[in-house]
Amino acid sequence: MKVYGIISEYNPFHNGHIYQIEQTKKETGATHIVAIMSGNFVQRGEPALLDKFKRAQIAVRNGVDLVIEMPVRYSLANAEMFARSGIMMLGALRCVEGISFGAECGDLAQLQKCADAVRELSTPENLRPLISKGMNYPQAIQQLVAYHHGPMVSDLLSSPNNILAVEYLKSLSLLNLGDKIKPFVVQRTGAGHDSEEHSDTIASGEMLRRMIDDGEDISAFVPQDTADAVAEYDEKDMLCWFENFERILLYRLRVMSPQDLFTTPDIDQGLGNRIFAAAREAESLEDLLSKIKTKAYPMARIKRALFNALLGIKGDDLKIPPLFGRILALNDKGAEILRLAGSLPENAFPVPFSSSLRDFMPKEKTEDPRIQRNMRFVSMTAVSSDIYSLGSRSLRPSGMDFTTPITFDKDENFVSELPADLKTTAHQGTPEEIEKARQQDREEFMARMAAQIKETEGGAEESSEPAEEVLIEEVDTGSEEE
Repeated sequence: MKVYGIISEYNPFHNGHIYQIEQTKKETGATHIVAIMSGNFVQRGEPALLDKFKRAQIAVRNGVDLVIEMPVRYSLANAEMFARSGIMMLGALRCVEGISFGAECGDLAQLQKCADAVRELSTPENLRPLISKGMNYPQAIQQLVAYHHGPMVSDLLSSPNNILAVEYLKSLSLLNLGDKIKPFVVQRTGAGHDSEEHSDTIASGEMLRRMIDDGEDISAFVPQDTADAVAEYDEKDMLCWFENFERILLYRLRVMSPQDLFTTPDIDQGLGNRIFAAAREAESLEDLLSKIKTKAYPMARIKRALFNALLGIKGDDLKIPPLFGRILALNDKGAEILRLAGSLPENAFPVPFSSSLRDFMPKEKTEDPRIQRNMRFVSMTAVSSDIYSLGSRSLRPSGMDFTTPITFDKDENFVSELPADLKTTAHQGTPEEIEKARQQDREEFMARMAAQIKETEGGAEESSEPAEEVLIEEVDTGSEEE
């Protein structure tokens, strides 16, 4: 059994993703694939076209074995935080042997050299002079790398998937997971990340979203499950589009004070002042974006900032590592991954995994600050889905996170490689047996939280949460893509 991880968005799931999965299995010998996937909002600062449960279902039916949701505060973060969160969650599973990612550059050694250079040079002291001259973060770090390591290395930072690859490699090193999780790069061929072109049967997610919006046939570029889901959601007016958030975004921005904006991720004082003024003058969402955008603020950063403001995400929320892993879909092999993870000793990133948000909620009211903090992120997950449900032309009811059943595809002919008595967090059985197992999980989780609180009473909090300090060690000054 060999488990490899993929950090993904699948917006939508297409043939390029299938190619990555197939190449990963072929070249590494991976037998099991786990995906850490953005939920209902994605890193480019937009809602996902299909909701997270449908995208996870499609992934599991096309080569992925287990899909776990990336916390929304990180799926709407810049590349550094997005990558850091995904790597931490793969590390928390304890059985993941490698990570697969696509990049325009297929030379892992060159990507590692660039990652080492970025980590060495991305300090406030180095960046501040360049940013004060009007450069944004991506421009500043690329210029620093070019000056110290030459254009062959710095040019890698001109391509979006290379940027994410560099951030994955940085995070593996920073989190001391480089010896446990081996990187594997799949060179992207044909259509680029945001290309409006295609190659044979592979097209970029950007092109596919444009084709879907224009009513064009995408069946040559996606598996049948994606084509069917898009057709179904389109017929029911359930596809989620950025422009449908126009009024709710303008409302939210108009009732926020500048001080509220300044506590939002990706919003410094300059951007906060521009958003505050633009929200009061804008007559449409397009007008709002045009009034905010400058060379210093790439569009992806602006869009992320707007949705962070809408969802009530604060800058301090990014200082907290993932506290739980929400399972969105799995099959028999995915259950094997969970059983193996549950049989291994905990490491530096202890995270409980479950398919139910209720498993991460205490049954009784408590004043314990850590449990309250956990509840904030459970609530953030549910609220973000409720707001997402307003983004389709046909409004959907709230409560998606508590009413949508997860996909668990079972194969009667499947023979597990693991003994049946290993503990698993993917519960099976009658409703009564499942609830009993979940209650036991809740009690164990509460006991761990209480023990952590007791350990830190009267002492420095960082002693019990080294991962939290690691998560915020590096500078967070902006976005990475237009």
